[in-house]
Amino acid sequence: MANLRSIFRLRIALFFIVAVSILIIIRVLYLSSINPDSYQSLDKGEYTLERGNIYDSTGILLAASDILKSVYSNPKEVQNKEETALSLSKILGLTKTELYDKLQSKKSFIWLKRHVSPEQESQIKELNLKGIYLKEEYKRFYPNKNLASHILGFCNIDSRGVEGIEKSMDSYLLTEISGAEDASKKKYFNVNLTIDANIQAFTEYVLKNGALRENSDIATLIFLDGKSGDIISMANYPDFDPNFFTRYNQETFRNASIFYQYEPGSVFKIFSLSPCLDSGLITENTYFFCDGLFDNVSGVKIRCSGIHGSVNLSGIMKYSCNEGTLQAIELISSESLYLNLKKFGFGESSSILLPGEQPGSLKKLKNWSINSKYTIPIGQEVGVNALQMVRAATVFVNDGTMVETNIVKSITDRDNKIIKEFGRKEIRDILKKGTSRRILDTLIEATMTGGTARRLNIEGIQFAAKSGTAQIFDKELGRYSDDEVTSSLLVFFPFENPRYIIYMVYHKPKGRIRWGGNICSVLLNEFISGIIGYYRIGSEEEYSLSEKDVVIDKRYKLIEKTPFIMPDLSGIPAGDALDILSKVNVKVKVAGMGIVYAHDPQKGATIKTGDEIILYLK
Repeated sequence: MANLRSIFRLRIALFFIVAVSILIIIRVLYLSSINPDSYQSLDKGEYTLERGNIYDSTGILLAASDILKSVYSNPKEVQNKEETALSLSKILGLTKTELYDKLQSKKSFIWLKRHVSPEQESQIKELNLKGIYLKEEYKRFYPNKNLASHILGFCNIDSRGVEGIEKSMDSYLLTEISGAEDASKKKYFNVNLTIDANIQAFTEYVLKNGALRENSDIATLIFLDGKSGDIISMANYPDFDPNFFTRYNQETFRNASIFYQYEPGSVFKIFSLSPCLDSGLITENTYFFCDGLFDNVSGVKIRCSGIHGSVNLSGIMKYSCNEGTLQAIELISSESLYLNLKKFGFGESSSILLPGEQPGSLKKLKNWSINSKYTIPIGQEVGVNALQMVRAATVFVNDGTMVETNIVKSITDRDNKIIKEFGRKEIRDILKKGTSRRILDTLIEATMTGGTARRLNIEGIQFAAKSGTAQIFDKELGRYSDDEVTSSLLVFFPFENPRYIIYMVYHKPKGRIRWGGNICSVLLNEFISGIIGYYRIGSEEEYSLSEKDVVIDKRYKLIEKTPFIMPDLSGIPAGDALDILSKVNVKVKVAGMGIVYAHDPQKGATIKTGDEIILYLK
């Protein structure tokens, strides 16, 4: 009986195989019987790939498509292939041999060169060669060159997204449309990002200078509106020009903010110690004694950067005290520590609309060694990317709630109608109400005299900050390197009502000083000083009633140093504008009398030492 069943199943299987084979043969015969000319529209690329535009949050164009001509051939129609190849080689910049080989093809359609210049197009038309044709194609352009290259990414020659937003939002940006189709039926959309192109440009400018100054292999700076989760700028060094992506190697395309995994070091302490404070295991008045070496009954020994004596939570954050941190960690169970770090999002990817994010690494609790409970809290034996750190940090400006980070603001159609909007998204509650404020109150100590971030100092603005300087594990030596480090600084401001988060990372800086609190503070002083006028951070708006109307009197903070981002000075008296610019070494010219109604450069331009600014008055 069993044999009969087996024979029956075998026959059924054979029947299906034969049936499928017959269908395939019939399909092949059908296709081969069709007139090849019916494929001409496809061969000649009459299906055009058109993409929507990409804009920043203020409407500045970041990526667009333009129409260029491409050269193709039906080799069967070419009468003298050698002469044709010679004539085209003089125009297209290709060798006669290359073109002749292509014209030897048995196909009825072959590309000779894509996206030729208008001058080349004109010359080819004049030749009027048999079997040589031109067709319109869309080519992607990035008008601001390197600006936001790791965010935007780029497209291949067929207008399909390969990296960055171009890839992740390909389904919205790209629509395949028949050349004969009514243009009104096109369905591609535009993508509007959260970044501000002016701030992004300034971020990249400052970051590049800093990376060169510190001789750093890779550098990253993320500037976030922590309340909304919107990324205002995200810059990496080195970057690239997406217009000429073929000139760069694959590693250059990687967005270090989300791709590069590293051990964060002491900056991680704020996430490790928060659950201790939140659960009541410690308070601001719990003191620990640091003699320079943490040494517990289990035999775990970890050195501190100094001998700090009696320290509470503020002292731990101020001096980045390892021993105080680990004495506090002794009070929390390994399981509770692990679960809280998971809640902060470590070891998982965010939902950022960018490709290539690495999830980082947080070992499962069952894989922890006897040392793990003490190395992880100080930022070793755990892998993160920069965006993960920023995302977790949103907890401290949202009263214990973690907010998702956004890079895309909205998707709009050709009439600027919003198709989809990406607003603020709360992920989960992590800390009790009030705990995040208590943590921030301890972090301000790091910026005070003697603190690790004491060099972060801008008049009129207070910061909460935590620095990190992590030795990099050398796999060949099997131990932590004595020379290579990752230096970082996480900043919240304004301290009184925190909204903005900045995270700055240098990977393998090679300067004489490599402490994160030192070298990152130098860069962030320059960066924040340059944007306060543009963002009016630290400025006030005073409201007073006149007899008829409400009058808003804008009071700006004086700009202290170059470079800076040009603020909007329109609507204020000339004297006030001159006061704002009085402390920096720039040339200011005044045209007219009265109130500033315009100025050159305009708002958002990066102003450097010696630059000229013209104020137009009326």
